[in-house]
Amino acid sequence: MARFPTTLLTLFSSVLLFGQAADTTRIVFIGDVMAHTLQLNTALISECDSSLSDSYDFGTYFKYLQPQFDSADFVVANMEFPCGVTPFSGYPAFSAPYSLPIEAKKSGIDLFLTANNHICDKGIEGLDSTYNFYSSLGVNFTGLYKSEEDERKNNPLILTINDISVTFVNFTYGVNGVGRNIPEPYKVNLMDTLHVKEVIGRAKERGAELVVALPHWGEEYYLDYSQTQKEWRDFLYACGADVIIGTHPHVVQKTEYDGLHAIAYSLGNFISNMSIVYGQIGMVYEMRLIREEDNTISILPPHIRYVWCARGGKLEENYTVIPILDFIEKKDAFMVDAEYRKMKREWDAIVKKFKL
Repeated sequence: MARFPTTLLTLFSSVLLFGQAADTTRIVFIGDVMAHTLQLNTALISECDSSLSDSYDFGTYFKYLQPQFDSADFVVANMEFPCGVTPFSGYPAFSAPYSLPIEAKKSGIDLFLTANNHICDKGIEGLDSTYNFYSSLGVNFTGLYKSEEDERKNNPLILTINDISVTFVNFTYGVNGVGRNIPEPYKVNLMDTLHVKEVIGRAKERGAELVVALPHWGEEYYLDYSQTQKEWRDFLYACGADVIIGTHPHVVQKTEYDGLHAIAYSLGNFISNMSIVYGQIGMVYEMRLIREEDNTISILPPHIRYVWCARGGKLEENYTVIPILDFIEKKDAFMVDAEYRKMKREWDAIVKKFKL
């Protein structure tokens, strides 16, 4: 179990420039990476074949977060789509070009989360293409497994990050897709209490020092977390989870930190075509860990940045994501004044709601 440093001396002795501990491990989490129809249409390179992945340019998606990605030890994203099935499509049955996950990996994202309600949108064809492409891309991914044997072997995902053994347990409340079933022989982690408890138990048995639970949960479009999320939070902590990072509501929800545990109930969208109120605000959550002298792992207070998804033609010709505080005084940077005013208005409301 992670614990908070108990003395000021411990913190003082390990802090260097900018209040950063000398041996701090920084793991960054971003919310829902989506591929709606208008995103695809905007990314399509002029006069190129829309059936080819190389015909789409997603180069603007992550560029403003690149410095934070580069300075982190590890970056995690919820990839809320299958990929590779043509014709490419947006909501309600997503299929993104391979060039989107390629751009995500190129930007520095190290782990793709695949246990979400859209992973089965294209049935077994989508699962085949996604699983096989992610495997060939050489990127870590978790939540989707090609068989029971694959699930038992690779769930949970345990990685060594800066000499800390970190477990990632990704699971979803359910799936959409054809018939709302998971095509056999594939397995997708679901919010089944017995199975989630078993997987966290496997992590402990396999030597994990810190367990991060990554549930796809909650009520869509609600800024307040639900009673079900609260009950699952308590359950996950009781099972041995140290940190909980949630997705699915498409808006940000509150965070909590008590030294022993940390939770972000919802990171909101990272990039999408959603223009609903608060749907363009996302959270970039940086979890910070240090190894103490007694060899335990402590969870430091997180560093949280809020971001704004600017749709195509609003800030740049293509979609992009910007740190809100870096642009809150840069009205002239926007191509459309109404976009800046919307960001400012909704950000002010979030600040008031969460007392930021």
